[in-house]
Amino acid sequence: MPYLNRDQIIELINKKNIVSSEIINSLQLQPASLDLTLSSKCYRIKASFIPNERSISNIISELLLAKIDLKDEFLLEKNCIYLCELNEKLRLPKNIKGKANPKSTTGRLDIFTRIITEHGTEYDFINYNYKGKLFLEIIPQSFSIKIKKNTSLNQIRFYEKSDCDIQKKEQKISVHIKKGTVSAYKAKKITSSININKINYYHKEMYWEEIIPKEDYFIIEKDEFYILRSKEKIIIPNNSAAELEPFKDSFGNFRVHYAGFFDPGFGAKNGIPAVLELRAYDTPFIIRDGQLVGQLNYYKIDEIKNYYYGKKIKSNYHNQSLKLAKQFK
Repeated sequence: MPYLNRDQIIELINKKNIVSSEIINSLQLQPASLDLTLSSKCYRIKASFIPNERSISNIISELLLAKIDLKDEFLLEKNCIYLCELNEKLRLPKNIKGKANPKSTTGRLDIFTRIITEHGTEYDFINYNYKGKLFLEIIPQSFSIKIKKNTSLNQIRFYEKSDCDIQKKEQKISVHIKKGTVSAYKAKKITSSININKINYYHKEMYWEEIIPKEDYFIIEKDEFYILRSKEKIIIPNNSAAELEPFKDSFGNFRVHYAGFFDPGFGAKNGIPAVLELRAYDTPFIIRDGQLVGQLNYYKIDEIKNYYYGKKIKSNYHNQSLKLAKQFK
């Protein structure tokens, strides 16, 4: 079995392999993934952690700084660490496992997130036969954010075989930089907070600095956050899904900050660029037009007939170029 598509995820829900303390609504069901939602239970904690053989409740009691009730909107402060219990719980069968990643909007807002499972040994991977709660670690890095119960920051996809068994092809991804035009945005250091649930609301110039290079390159400064676009236009067929994998350090002193997941139908017939979130670390780094930053891995799914990515299902980024998160005008 390849990656599960929307209909197959619905089957898991019907079989109670995926359950929730809230009703799982149709908006959570993407072409090849399921949006996960925050419960009202949230905690500010002292440090990140991997549970290994310990229960998450015991770890929370050691690291707890404050309990937070997300029934009402709450401000998560920049550079603080939060752990939120999710509404969704899993009772996976022996032949299905899961992998989570941030939603596109989460990445574009520089919100660092990762899924933690009970007794888990790594982030974002949910093993075969896992039965238990899901927790989301949240670290806003560029902006403080306002969230509340049922907000969705992450998504999960399900599959049976290993990536190498279902991988179809690879595509190198590079950055697009053109002198004299807006080629990137850099997050400003001092801004007001962003309410995740306010769409097309904020003026981008209050939060972002436009990068207009004098040549086909510019310098990424240490510990700054940038939004760029790919040089390549991407088309994901209706029988495929794809994931952007950052290159290792030997390709440059920077990283693509969030691995991106591309649903079937992304790019339609003519293709659209990927939006990239980049950071330099250790030292400033010069980045040039056409510089390789990642690899897009394509995977097989059973073909999507009707519910593929695009305008028809009101996908937020179906016509993007260099596009900020949906909260900005």
